[in-house]
Amino acid sequence: GITEGAVLTLVKGRARKLLTACDDATAKIWSTTSGECLLTLGGHGSSVLSAVFSPDGASVATACDNLTAKVWSATSGECLLTLEGHKYRVRSAVFSPDAASVATASEDRTAKIWSATSGECLLTLEGHSDWVVSAVFSPDGASVATASDDR
Repeated sequence: GITEGAVLTLVKGRARKLLTACDDATAKIWSTTSGECLLTLGGHGSSVLSAVFSPDGASVATACDNLTAKVWSATSGECLLTLEGHKYRVRSAVFSPDAASVATASEDRTAKIWSATSGECLLTLEGHSDWVVSAVFSPDGASVATASDDR
């Protein structure tokens, strides 16, 4: 289960599943009908700051306190990719609408776009003067918007 006092991020998923990200270094997929934990995504090594399903529900992206993001199978729980390259905590990770890319936002003042199949960093977005706390793709996947503490 989840430990008392844990900080959670909740994201509603598809197919009657709920995804949690937690300070206990895990993300979990839960059944919204039974309340049962279906999968535990472990191996982060430190707090998981965000978790999100891919648009088709087949994968999960997690962002972690340990400078990485990960892509997981939402059915087997297998870690498919570890996205490494940020210099500080990764605050969020999100899929593009076609699930081909992942955008990460980091306290290193950058956002990065990664291939969701190879894990290759395709682009680093710079220009913020403070932490980048979130990134999101436009509905057509052609643009990325970032939010930062630099106002």
